[in-house]
Amino acid sequence: MNRSTPKKRNIGQKVKYYRIQRELSQKDLAARLQTVNCDMTSEMIWKVENGRRNLSIFEIDKLAEVLKVDYNALFAQDGEES
Repeated sequence: MNRSTPKKRNIGQKVKYYRIQRELSQKDLAARLQTVNCDMTSEMIWKVENGRRNLSIFEIDKLAEVLKVDYNALFAQDGEES
């Protein structure tokens, strides 16, 4: 089975896509994450979106919750987004 790595799946780019679709700034997203006990700053979100920081499973779960997307949408290979 040929599996791609999370970096090749562009999770950060998907976070940015869904954030922009919801008309949220990085600061707005960070504030919403704080309300669900996920301690990410806007700088951390910038790093994620630009491939400079990896996410924990907990953070991915909270991002999916706050962005109101299916968890699997963040892991889909390019062209498979839900």
